[in-house]
Amino acid sequence: METKRIPLIVDTDPGIDDAASLFWILSQDRFDLKAITVVNGNIGLDGCVMNALRILEVAKRTDVPVFRGSYRPIMKGPMDASWIHGRDGLGDAGLPMPKMHESYGYAPAEIARIVAMSDEPVTILALAPLTNIALAILLDRNFCSKVKEILFMGGAVNVIGNDSPVSSFNAAVDPEAASIVYSSGIPIVQLGLDICDLFTETDDDFERLYRDGGNIGKYLYRMTSAWRARPDLRKPVKWYKTRPDGIGMNDLAATAYLMNPLWFQAEDVYAAIQIGGSIGAGQTVVDFRHLLKKEPNIRFVYDADSRKAINQWIEDMVSYSKRISEKGE
Repeated sequence: METKRIPLIVDTDPGIDDAASLFWILSQDRFDLKAITVVNGNIGLDGCVMNALRILEVAKRTDVPVFRGSYRPIMKGPMDASWIHGRDGLGDAGLPMPKMHESYGYAPAEIARIVAMSDEPVTILALAPLTNIALAILLDRNFCSKVKEILFMGGAVNVIGNDSPVSSFNAAVDPEAASIVYSSGIPIVQLGLDICDLFTETDDDFERLYRDGGNIGKYLYRMTSAWRARPDLRKPVKWYKTRPDGIGMNDLAATAYLMNPLWFQAEDVYAAIQIGGSIGAGQTVVDFRHLLKKEPNIRFVYDADSRKAINQWIEDMVSYSKRISEKGE
């Protein structure tokens, strides 16, 4: 009996770790990838759209539509993290420019349309600020009931932030959007810095990708070269965490949950997103003691077998590269 494929939308702002995640997803036949929707984030919207197309062409998956979404957060101007992802958002690694084009349609409306038309509830993997998804929620009153779950790479609870002292980048860029999503009633799995900080992709991992992973492996090696050369990414905070032999790709940690939730440990809790404040905007506030007497609205992921997940990612990249090569594509 043929196993049903999982309907999936990936909402992303393609930078380096987004690319690693998208290559992993594209290697899996069990996902029915309905669309890649793009939002302003790691670099400007135009560059993020271009990067999604470049990734699809390298992966030989030009069948997947790419939809352009919001060019800015709901209440703030555009923001980006080009200082860490490179001028082109993909580590200036020389990925070829695409021949394929983005699809016609506005990402929030396309997210709402795909969810409405799907025979099965749709999973959304959110690797970016939540602007597109918040707007989709506001477009269709029935949207929330047809989404299976949102896997969100964002939030910081028991760890320090990477955009402000208390906030992760994806939540801080558009806290209003994050608040809309968290209060929507859609099942949310928060895969924030608490889990991302447990993942280290080592120099040996990238050497194997370069050696055995074909074009995809070589591009991943080149994209991460600048990261691997930066001591601040290996040892961001002296007393907090060190990565002497590697780096951490946050989106890859979140994507690992999509691949196998059994690698992770989680707790159902109530959480809210701080909106106001110049420092605390985007902070994930979790009521662990149930002081607010509210029902849980997120699944907070706090631990993982990260080495097992990373090893599987590498195996899948090597296998996918061989499949593409054997097809002569």
